[in-house]
Amino acid sequence: MKILYLIRENFDEIVSPAYYELIQELRNQGNEITVANLSGKFSDFKCIKINQFKLIDYPFGFVNRFFFSRAVSKTVNPKKFDLVLSTMAETLFFLNKWKIPKVAVIHDNFSERAKFTPFIGKQFKLAVMIDSFFQKLSMNKADGIVFLNKEEKAKAEKHTKTKCTVIHNGIYPEKFSSDENQVKKIKEKFPKKIVLFLARIELQKNPLLFLEIAKKINRKDCVFIVAGKGPLEEKLKEFINQKNLSAKVKFLGWVGEKEKIALLNACSVYVLPSLFEPVSVSTLEAMACRKPVIVSGVGGLKELVDSSIGIRVNPSNLNGFVKEVNFILDNPERSEEMGLNGFKKIKREFLWKDIAKTYLLFFREFLNEKK
Repeated sequence: MKILYLIRENFDEIVSPAYYELIQELRNQGNEITVANLSGKFSDFKCIKINQFKLIDYPFGFVNRFFFSRAVSKTVNPKKFDLVLSTMAETLFFLNKWKIPKVAVIHDNFSERAKFTPFIGKQFKLAVMIDSFFQKLSMNKADGIVFLNKEEKAKAEKHTKTKCTVIHNGIYPEKFSSDENQVKKIKEKFPKKIVLFLARIELQKNPLLFLEIAKKINRKDCVFIVAGKGPLEEKLKEFINQKNLSAKVKFLGWVGEKEKIALLNACSVYVLPSLFEPVSVSTLEAMACRKPVIVSGVGGLKELVDSSIGIRVNPSNLNGFVKEVNFILDNPERSEEMGLNGFKKIKREFLWKDIAKTYLLFFREFLNEKK
């Protein structure tokens, strides 16, 4: 199958490995992938460079996505492909005359994001609400929509007649086998039980609540580590300084792949108090490292985490998170059992080779309809 993959970002700008690993696995299974993006480069994939007029993404993200769609319609010959796969519904908006199936994956649900976005700021509520309106409008331009959890699919089906399905993101668990030397370095640098937050430092991931958890837990046998980058970095640093948390909280900023894997293997528990979450790749990564997870009971996390592999807590329940972190740290045998169960679930349900096959089955439904 010849697939055109639409993604505006360059390879070094993607915020999740899922944007790359899906098409990597589709290629591994014998499909021909061509990427269309702004740079004309995306790892080792064959690419088409899309030249578009571009405004700043905030607050004009939806405009840029429409400009990209228009530029794609003028640049790409659809007769060379069997199907279009896009990382956003809006980039399909001007491709309605194309005779090939068009499928979008909803990685970021703007309706959910708008609920938690402040009225004033670089990313403000009105702009995200506009993003949400055009995202919903654009879903009707697709032949198929892939959601990352059942809750978002159910909500979308109330306002679109487009065929929808749920396909989770996947993982290559072999990538997360521990390098003993790297893990040893982490444990020597932080010779205590590690409570880890590893995610993008933005509103969605709720990193300030993680710091509140650290502030409220008074024990000398653990250290709280924050790893990641994003627009809330300065606020986190200010909070750590103002609350005198530098002894118990270590902010590492962005970490490379080797250090990330070492941190996941060295930690005692992974914590993600997200306000909303289509699906969490970092939680999958922690499970691949056989670690118990404490997460918010929202979105895709409700489907991913059950009591056998971790603990779900309401994202506004600070005391609940404090209680469960203490529980995991005080019960190493239960913690190890949860970690093993999480790893088994990864092997059963979240391998990219199986998820790519599910995508291909969904694609073939449309290809068969076109015959």
